[in-house]
Amino acid sequence: MGLFSRKSASASVSAPTAPSDQYRLKATGQRVTLLEDLGGGEVRIAMDTAHTTRGDIVSARDITPA
Repeated sequence: MGLFSRKSASASVSAPTAPSDQYRLKATGQRVTLLEDLGGGEVRIAMDTAHTTRGDIVSARDITPA
């Protein structure tokens, strides 16, 4: 190789390590934000509906990652 030759390197992009807090309700597909795992299979979520943010407690089985 010459004095000014460059070695080609491939850059790898890693996935974010922090888990996402964005989920969807399985029944409706509505996007929700996971706020807290309450244990016992229940989670606290927040969702936006018609200019209002409301919270709810649902079964962890009722949501899926967005």
